[in-house]
Amino acid sequence: MDAEIRFFMTHTDEAEFLAFANKHIDEIKQGSSLKQENSPEQKYSAKQSFIVGDCELFFTPTVIENHTMYSGVLEIRIENSNTACKNQLRANATYKKLRNWIKKKYWSRLAYINKTKKDKLMPTRIHWLAPKAKKWKEEDSEKHILKLSKTSWMVFDIGF
Repeated sequence: MDAEIRFFMTHTDEAEFLAFANKHIDEIKQGSSLKQENSPEQKYSAKQSFIVGDCELFFTPTVIENHTMYSGVLEIRIENSNTACKNQLRANATYKKLRNWIKKKYWSRLAYINKTKKDKLMPTRIHWLAPKAKKWKEEDSEKHILKLSKTSWMVFDIGF
């Protein structure tokens, strides 16, 4: 199974999500650090592997820099072969639990600005906005930007 869910989280939202995730996984392995320059809390976040048996889910946190919040992602990449991990069913079920938690608690009514269609707002249902990230965006919607990545043209707004 290959699947992912993309989201925008503040550090507080991330801590709440990780507290929930910790109840359903065996271990969290820290990956490479991502410095969060000019973030309100000046924290470091790291890519993480959520260990479920002999399988891994991959969590890349949202990054906040210079009033721009870049999308984070939770993903599962499991091959359907004899070399794949033995705990695939449990890993898939865990991914679905974590994904459903995000879908239950986060805002899905985001729109992206389509530069190829004269800046028309287009709905998206595959990106999720955490409660405190939504407040952050609403505090100064002109200054606070939601973006897919540093190199992406996709900019999001609260809409629809």
